[in-house]
Amino acid sequence: MFNRRLACLALAFAAVLPLSGCKILPIADEAETAAAGFNAQAYAAELWTGRALPHFVEAAKPVAEVLPAIGADLAAAGAEFGYRAGEGSPWSFVVSGTGVVSAKNVESRAGTLEVAVDGLADPVVLQIGPVIRGNAVRDGLPFVTFQDFTNQIEYADVGKALTALALEGFSGNAEAIAVGDTVNFTGAMSLAGASDKLLVTPVTLEKAAP
Repeated sequence: MFNRRLACLALAFAAVLPLSGCKILPIADEAETAAAGFNAQAYAAELWTGRALPHFVEAAKPVAEVLPAIGADLAAAGAEFGYRAGEGSPWSFVVSGTGVVSAKNVESRAGTLEVAVDGLADPVVLQIGPVIRGNAVRDGLPFVTFQDFTNQIEYADVGKALTALALEGFSGNAEAIAVGDTVNFTGAMSLAGASDKLLVTPVTLEKAAP
């Protein structure tokens, strides 16, 4: 009986011993530790003024040309006017235009402006928030790719941070814009398929000079 008790104690000690040098962290602490080395807001802010805004201005194509091309053939429109990270990725388009606001929808937090642009049968729908759907701003920047980040969480956080900067830049102007105003806009769209709703996330939005 005595030998059996010693054997049991030895086995218990052996099972505990390998853990004696380990630090056990709760799952929440591990997540915080993993995220501590990356600041999505700082990353986005560093890009915004010097690279992102100039890219959108330089890459923008006339919305009156891009939307009919998308309606005819998304892949062909993408090849001519757009960009995508790789085969199977959504097509991203950067567009600009001038038009008259025909509707302002702010009952929902996902607010929109509908802008009638010459040459288009249907109004261009601009997302004015405060809730913005999708990551069109991030996806419209060819120098921001998933491969630049450690994981999907970082990539998603950068998308949110870039969208927040865009919203911060135009939200004051959007509040002051009313139906009947003429506006200038530059923005981004991201389309996975031809049936996706055409929503432009503005990067710049302002009343046109009288």
